[in-house]
Formats: sequence, structure tokens, C-alpha cells
Amino acid sequence: MTTMYFDNLHEEALTLLIEARNYIRDLRSREQAATDAHPPLENTDFLDQTLETMRLTSRLTQVMAWLLAQRAVSAGEITAKEGASKRFKLSGQSVCLDHNPAENDHLPQELRSLLQRSHTLYLRVSHLEEQISGRLGAVPLAQIADGTERPPNVLPLIPVTASGQDPQNAY
Repeated sequence: MTTMYFDNLHEEALTLLIEARNYIRDLRSREQAATDAHPPLENTDFLDQTLETMRLTSRLTQVMAWLLAQRAVSAGEITAKEGASKRFKLSGQSVCLDHNPAENDHLPQELRSLLQRSHTLYLRVSHLEEQISGRLGAVPLAQIADGTERPPNVLPLIPVTASGQDPQNAY
């Protein structure tokens, strides 16, 4: 994988992380003002927003951790096999892959946008992780690429990236 591809992906994730941080910081200010008028536990929207901001944070934390491990591989600090090991794999799939935009119509537009973008980023990184693992022998890439039946935990590959580079060139 080219360094430029990882740099672009890292920059995209970092930008999204900063946007999420600013949103959550501003949300806390709005919540504090609203708490004086209405206790937060009486408001289901407050609970939904809290749940979804935690999901947002989980996705971005997982993505950033994975990207930092890949940066370490690129810098020669760890081997490619180690970077693809269980220790550095994306986790939290039960939380991070749970995504149904229709259920979030009542949430603020800015939060819905952050949720959608973080979900898309998490999926892209998950697919990239599988491609790298496949190239290193963890998942037979032919099993994925030729359309044969996939193992139940393998997501389909996405050949298009935000940077326009081909993720098939991983390692």
C-alpha cells in the first residue's frame, strides 16, 4: 500500500474525528443548557444521541488505531504480518457495523452525517484490512475475488477509495 494512500485515509479519518469531537463538545454545552429545564433521562432523544455519539466514537477510535498500526508497518516499526495480526485488527463490529439510518431520523442532521460518514469509513477500512490479510495469507483472496462463497465474517471488497487509489495494491 502506498504511503500516500494511508496518508490520505489517515487525514480523512482525522478530519472526521475532529468534526466529531467538535460536535460532541458543542452537544455537551447544549445539553447542559437543556438540563436546567428538563432532566436528560426523561428525554429519549438525549439517550439516543448519547448512544449514537458513543457508536461514532467507537468507529473512529477503531479506525484510527488500525491506521496507526498500518503506519507502523509502513515505517518498518512492525512487520506486515504483525500489522495484520489479531492484536491490530478492527474490533467492535457488533457496535460499529450496526447502522440503520432510518432509525435515526429524529437525530440532528449533523450527527446523522457524522454517523453515515464514520460507518462508510469503518467499512472501507474493514475491507482494506481484509484485502491486506488476504495478501498475507490470513484469508484466501481468490475466495473473495472470484465470487465463490465467502466465510460469514468476510465483507465484500470495495475497489473505490476516496483518494482514488486502488486498495488492491496493499503490500
